[in-house]
Amino acid sequence: IDFLCSPAGRDALAGLQEHDLEPATAPAVIARLRRTLSPDDAGAVLAMAGLRRKAAAKFPDAERMYFTAQALEQSTGADVAAHRALRIDRLAPPGPVLDLGCGIGGDALALARRRDVVAFERDPTRARIARANADALGLSDRLHVVEADWVEMLNAGSLPSAAAAFVDPSRRRDGRRIYAAAEMAPPPAVLHALRERYPTLCVKARPGLDDSDIPDGAAVEFVGHAGVCKEAVLWMGAFADGPRRWASVHDGAAWHAIAASGASLRAGPLGPGDRLIEPHPAVIRAGAVADLAGRIGAHAVDPRIAYLIVPAATGPVEIEPFGRAFEIIDVMPFSLRALNRRLRTLGIGRVELKKRGAPFEPESMRARLKLVEGGTAAVVFFTRRGDERVTIIARRVGERTEGDGGPEVATSEMRGASRDRPEA
Repeated sequence: IDFLCSPAGRDALAGLQEHDLEPATAPAVIARLRRTLSPDDAGAVLAMAGLRRKAAAKFPDAERMYFTAQALEQSTGADVAAHRALRIDRLAPPGPVLDLGCGIGGDALALARRRDVVAFERDPTRARIARANADALGLSDRLHVVEADWVEMLNAGSLPSAAAAFVDPSRRRDGRRIYAAAEMAPPPAVLHALRERYPTLCVKARPGLDDSDIPDGAAVEFVGHAGVCKEAVLWMGAFADGPRRWASVHDGAAWHAIAASGASLRAGPLGPGDRLIEPHPAVIRAGAVADLAGRIGAHAVDPRIAYLIVPAATGPVEIEPFGRAFEIIDVMPFSLRALNRRLRTLGIGRVELKKRGAPFEPESMRARLKLVEGGTAAVVFFTRRGDERVTIIARRVGERTEGDGGPEVATSEMRGASRDRPEA
């Protein structure tokens, strides 16, 4: 890292910005770099250049930043970090903010664009990279990175005073993902002590956060970005101002929020011409499916299933970014033979499979579907209404319908049901 941050390292990285870094060309690139660099330095330059290109999907300033492969995977993307930093800056009292366990600085950099930040990171490589990223982005005067174990400092009473604190507990151990809150680092007991020290506290959590892991008095936000529920966020103290549970969804340009009121879903009829709405995963996790239904004049396929129906008579409604719309072509009781017969009658040649509430994996149907060569595209939903298994054939709203090749089956399913919310 020291070499890559040096003038020679920066020049070598800049020289690769327009270079083809595909595996086939890597030997030639390495050979060129080794004319002026040691083998280790040349390898480091090539590896960092590759990470920067991969990081461009998360960070608009990736070409100036530094990463490790694991830290890049775990880091908060720029859009999500900026969204969180805005709320922290708006609701926290005046003063600096602590970032506890900052990694390579994804959240700390966004916070530093709004106020002074003291960030703690016990891994020396990640701490060094966080400093380098602050330097590269002109934020080193706002972001002070301390290489230390903040839990030890908390126990010793030596963490500095601050207006608020943000912490992202580790959800990996020995390379495996951790799901139980009690196994995370730090565990809930430490977070409780941290809350005593900094009442205005923000904690990043996994998107499948259990309701039992939400502390008393905390508000919880489910963050949706690029069609995925990226994370849950616990907001405490002054940060809990507003709704107790909501989803924030990014539409590619701006953020939109929908709060959960605790309302219940009601079921209703469905048929050809109606629109099936697949709510965004963050809306489902937030428990705001009924609230979305109320916004768009929809009802549920089943009160326990997170598929909504907008009647054809309702006319156009604004769905994005809280869900995706499909026009229903046909509805039938589940039968593979009847489904294949209908697919051929409709001239369907490309099918995406989705399910909620069906007792099988959609993938198991792949080889058994009879599609029409060069036929049109459709989406098949396997679900239920009460005790009845139902198949819905639909088409994405705006999907072109002409055939464009041979039969193809794609499979899609959202997992993670909640005891108190419709099945995802």
